[in-house]
Amino acid sequence: MFHTFAKGSVWGLMLGYDVFTNLIMFALVYLSIYSWTVIIFKHRQYKKMRRANKIFLEVFRQRKTFNDPFKAGNPDSPDFAVLAEGLAEAQRLSGGEQVSFPLEVLPNIQAAMERAIGQQAETLSSRLISLASITSISPLMGLLGTVWGIMIAFIDIKNFGSTSIQVVAPGIAEALVTTITGLVVAIPASMAYNAFSTNIRQMTMEMENLSSEFLGDLRMHSVYGGK
Repeated sequence: MFHTFAKGSVWGLMLGYDVFTNLIMFALVYLSIYSWTVIIFKHRQYKKMRRANKIFLEVFRQRKTFNDPFKAGNPDSPDFAVLAEGLAEAQRLSGGEQVSFPLEVLPNIQAAMERAIGQQAETLSSRLISLASITSISPLMGLLGTVWGIMIAFIDIKNFGSTSIQVVAPGIAEALVTTITGLVVAIPASMAYNAFSTNIRQMTMEMENLSSEFLGDLRMHSVYGGK
């Protein structure tokens, strides 16, 4: 069986008694490290974006003219990026910084902001597919180790001609350890994926609501020749 650790040893219980189980355990450890790296990165990214959105929204709610919120840049804010794209499209259609255009082109501005929302949503959801994959794969790998460990236990029963606990315990313990490890890897990844998905939905909805509100501002300024 290509044993790497002695039966009953601590390292054998933790990592497995043979090469195949070792590979499963090392793979699970790698997936755990990778998933936690993604979790920490995305948590910091969302925290930074939410803080930037809060700053931008404070300015946006206090606006007197439609372009007040854009006098100071805020590239970390998805809300800012979406509305800035709409303003840029409005200015392009107006042929200058003063926004004045026929109402028939409002769908063009709306489409520009929708494209920006799609780009921001793609940025927000980047790397989340890896967490979803780890959530699905890790328990299966743990189950594979479980089946392998039980198979080893039966082989040991055959080789030793005994069903005593000393014979079957190492294989059963190995099986249980791989199962637990798979779940330990999968559960945090699943919780983080669900939490991040909720954040993305909330931030996307906020961008959509703000884009509708800003489109109304542009309509009013265009109709009444706003500055």
